[in-house]
Amino acid sequence: MREIEIEILRFFTNLQQPVLDQIAWVLTFLGDETFYFIILPFVFWCVSKGFGIRLLYVFVVSVYVNAWLKTLFAVTRPVGYEGLGINSLYVESAEVGSRFPHDSFPSGHAQGSTTLWGYIAYRVNQPITWIIALVLILLISIARVYTGVHWPSDIIGGIAIAIIIITVCHFVEKFLQSITDGGKIVLAVVLPIVMVFLFTDPEGFSYSGFLLGAGIGYFVEKHYVRMAIPVSWFKRIIAYIIGILVLFGLQTGLKEILPDLAIYDGLRYMILGLWGLWFAPWVFVKIGLYERDRGY
Repeated sequence: MREIEIEILRFFTNLQQPVLDQIAWVLTFLGDETFYFIILPFVFWCVSKGFGIRLLYVFVVSVYVNAWLKTLFAVTRPVGYEGLGINSLYVESAEVGSRFPHDSFPSGHAQGSTTLWGYIAYRVNQPITWIIALVLILLISIARVYTGVHWPSDIIGGIAIAIIIITVCHFVEKFLQSITDGGKIVLAVVLPIVMVFLFTDPEGFSYSGFLLGAGIGYFVEKHYVRMAIPVSWFKRIIAYIIGILVLFGLQTGLKEILPDLAIYDGLRYMILGLWGLWFAPWVFVKIGLYERDRGY
């Protein structure tokens, strides 16, 4: 089986040339953490808070599961072998995990993009949305093979796991509709705590911390800030620029300030979650870009 995958990788990597390499770089970026930090706040701040919080939870749970499975399977990436005749590009995009290069299966780019765009397509449920989602998932996944950083089975596994997670989330959402906000707040606190005990790698602390901050922030915002997204796209874009600049400033600044330990990764990401779902909306309302929802 691995021999077949090696031949597939050789075929795709032999296609490498400057123009395709640049396209592959763009597709790689569309599956990186930086891109997700750009798009997830945009949905919550500028499109829909309800849809934004659902997308955030589905996505973060998916990448958490992905990171946990990588440690469980510990499959070595193609870049971890010598003499295969495979030229790997943009290896830095694969070096973000704490177990690199033994973190190949399942592909984070394939699973993350399938979760993000698949969930958006599922919720919007329009033909054009499905087409865009499928094209993006396919291209991002192929780019991981073209750049020689993943085995084909990693891609298939990542896509399959994302589909399972989206399916499970469909039933979880129905359950959440039947419980009170009080029950949801308890779940928003308890779930990340359980997650960090189940997965103690730095990624486990980061994703759990982010969900804890985001969950607390969401309910504080819902009950006390009550940001109403305006009709004006000019106001939305100005608010988004302010919010995203602070978000990346916090991400970079806190990384420099806090010690390089997993627990502080969790703290850093918790602060990012609090900013995105509580403090940023409060700022938008405070400076007059957004109104408060008076009908709550």
